[in-house]
Amino acid sequence: MYRFWDVITGPVLEALQPETMVEIGSDYGPNTRRLLEFCQRHGAKLHVIDPLPKYDVAAWKERYGQHLILHEAPSLDALREIDRFDAVLIDGDHNWYTVYNELKLIEERCEASSQPFPLVMMHDVGWPYGRRDGYYNPGDIPDEYLKPYERKGMLPGSVELVEDGLNPNFPNATSENDPRNGVLTAVEDFLESTEEEIELVRVPGLHGLGILVPSRLRERNAKLAELLQILDLHPAVTRYVELVEATRIEAEIDRQENKALAKENRRLKQQLQDIQNSRSWRLLTKIGRIRARALGE
Repeated sequence: MYRFWDVITGPVLEALQPETMVEIGSDYGPNTRRLLEFCQRHGAKLHVIDPLPKYDVAAWKERYGQHLILHEAPSLDALREIDRFDAVLIDGDHNWYTVYNELKLIEERCEASSQPFPLVMMHDVGWPYGRRDGYYNPGDIPDEYLKPYERKGMLPGSVELVEDGLNPNFPNATSENDPRNGVLTAVEDFLESTEEEIELVRVPGLHGLGILVPSRLRERNAKLAELLQILDLHPAVTRYVELVEATRIEAEIDRQENKALAKENRRLKQQLQDIQNSRSWRLLTKIGRIRARALGE
């Protein structure tokens, strides 16, 4: 999600000026770091939700102090502990059950504290997880919402999973474009369920960015409304970006496959090296030299 920072996320937050933000999904922290730097500049706070952040948590807490509030727990547990949401960024578990219930919990927590629904930005509303579930931990999903899945990859235009493709080692749903499946479907189902007046702005490219904008924000914040108007692309421009994205995805799949092939080659090379360094190999080599000399005589 950090790739959107300079042209979308950062400008939107500058226009919004949130005092309390929530980020679901931190991973190695490239987006988190930018959010925390924003908080330092503007005196804001950031709730980070991630069960397993992949950075030095103690060092980050020391560096960012009161600006960072870390919840090392699943999002559907951690959200219940937060009382204020001015802006939310979602890039966690990419499946219908998790995203739909994250949005419903945000709505419930806002109602409980008499706050309006916040602006929400979420990644992966485009291919491949817009209409297909992916599960970090399938065991966390109730059985009635868990789609059949396999650890296989995905190809644009193919409903069936493939041996290689994109994210071949990830638990991906074997179906696509059916009910209760995927991030975008979860967003659309939430919008149908809520009584709030909320608009979905979709930005194509880099797997898609979705922005949920309550009507009051567009009406009251002229700078934000101007930015959102710019992001509302002409259909021809949208189609062009989608073509560029398809080319990028093809290159990404090639990169992943080449990386996997290089890893396998390194493994085989190491196995051969281990064999050559083994005592049995040295003995066989010695016997071979002796036989060669004997045959030569």
